Amino acid sequence: MTPAPLEIRSFAKINPALAVLGRRADGYHDIETVFQTIDLADRLEFRESDRIGLRAENLPGVAEEENLAWKAAAAFAARFAPGRGVALTLRKSIPTGAGLGGGSGNAAAVLLGLRRFWGVDAPDAALEEIAGALGSDVPFFLRGGTALGTGRGEILTPLPSPACAHLVVVHPGVHVPTGDAYRSLNLGLTSARRDHRIHRFCSRVKEGEPLPAEIFNDFETSILSAYPPIREAKEFLEARGAAAVLLSGSGSSVFGFFPSEESTLAATRETVRRPWRVFPARTLSRAEYFQSMFG
Repeated sequence: MTPAPLEIRSFAKINPALAVLGRRADGYHDIETVFQTIDLADRLEFRESDRIGLRAENLPGVAEEENLAWKAAAAFAARFAPGRGVALTLRKSIPTGAGLGGGSGNAAAVLLGLRRFWGVDAPDAALEEIAGALGSDVPFFLRGGTALGTGRGEILTPLPSPACAHLVVVHPGVHVPTGDAYRSLNLGLTSARRDHRIHRFCSRVKEGEPLPAEIFNDFETSILSAYPPIREAKEFLEARGAAAVLLSGSGSSVFGFFPSEESTLAATRETVRRPWRVFPARTLSRAEYFQSMFG
């Protein structure tokens, strides 16, 4: 029987805490970071097909086979449903290359969506294995909510979700290559040290403190000095009364926390600069993440 079409949401993330510990022998970097899902989302539609195909809206210049969503579908089918096809439609709202995990979230959403769409018995552990091969951030999006990420970010420890926080995300229209961001830190090989800031941050989250407490990002100093538009976006949010503003991931988006939904909407309405893209958002707990994905 042909499965009914399925439409789901694929969410973004922010990093309210990010420490880069050093470069690894394999060329990657060890990090300690806190991931937090937010309700800024793309949409994915699944329809039965005789092949794996992807139509991406608002994503020019990216070949089908280069898209993480397509790669996730191909990997899932090869493992659990050889010979089956699916027609995916991806409607992008999350800016690409913005430090918001849009592509990684798409890949995880495809894995979770195909398990439901095809009714396949795909264990969580198997999805995590596929996700880890697709990218360092992809495993987090299989869980959502709040989590500590270590290693390359793929080793996850769930954290209790803080109270809902309202924020504004600004993408200033510039791209920061991830390799350049890491090189700007000029780090040596990873030592055995741990970063006390992350552990203090996680302790406060576990104690129920709100997210803006002691947010930090090791990339911020070098990225803000090298990319004036990102610095201007941060200053814009600070001038509009954000309680705390931070670069997300290695950039180029920044986010600022506001006291209420009304204040985020007011800040969003004041933004007239181009090519800025500005989004009001709120944080999502793990339960809200899955309810909103499939709801």
